Amino acid sequence: MRVLLTNDDGVDADGILAIRSALAAVSTSVITIAPESNCSGFARSCTFSRPVGVTRVSGGQHPVYRCDGTPADCVRVGLLGGLAAGADLVVSGINHGANLADDVNYSGTVGAGLEAAILGTPSVCLSQQTPSGSFSVNYQEDLAASGLAYDFGFSARHGADLARSVVAARPAEPMVLSVNYPAHRAGTTTVLTRAGRRDWPRASVPDWADDQEVYRLYLYGEPDEIIPEADGSLGTDIGALRAGHISVTPLSFAVELGDLPPGFQSFLGRLNASFPITDALGQG
Repeated sequence: MRVLLTNDDGVDADGILAIRSALAAVSTSVITIAPESNCSGFARSCTFSRPVGVTRVSGGQHPVYRCDGTPADCVRVGLLGGLAAGADLVVSGINHGANLADDVNYSGTVGAGLEAAILGTPSVCLSQQTPSGSFSVNYQEDLAASGLAYDFGFSARHGADLARSVVAARPAEPMVLSVNYPAHRAGTTTVLTRAGRRDWPRASVPDWADDQEVYRLYLYGEPDEIIPEADGSLGTDIGALRAGHISVTPLSFAVELGDLPPGFQSFLGRLNASFPITDALGQG
């Protein structure tokens, strides 16, 4: 098994060091290409305006490279730049903090996995909830306040076993699995989930009375604010972590028309009645 490994917390982060060691024990080669600094929240941001710099940190069977670009850039460096061409799998993580619900749209960890799928390679994105068990999006503040430290031992072993099983199962098409590990496990149960939904608070909006005045808004919640969940049932990633289970959520950016939810199909029918749209197969 040949693996391209990346993350969004930086090439020296404890999470990526833990999963790299676990993957090296079960892989022919692990090629690590990760950002030189923290890129949390970069989603699928790409570098277009300049060349991306890549430096080899160490060579050998499991080489390590640091990149001055984004997590998505790191995946492109590996798969298109020749360093990890033909990799069987891209592993992204282990992220310091969970990536749940709507957060996956902002996550650099998940963004790297989605970039891999676009380039034709399946991916597994690994994230671990903060030690306090918080569901806040402000992971760094939560970690500092709790005074606790991450232990990536179990998630690294589980992630490496999952990676090996994914490759052995031979995915029929590029797929993305977002995996979240709870801070407090009830056991080793791994459950298949869908992404939950967050209920984002409305930022306090000023009256914009003065021209040129700079107003500062917390758009993702204040540092000490716990963001409530609108949908945290057991079938969701949030619900699974609350129950102490490991959550595996399949992600996709390509949806077949026939797989759209009934409400969406009904909307398209009403839209087509006043604004005719023909699909690619010539059907109204």
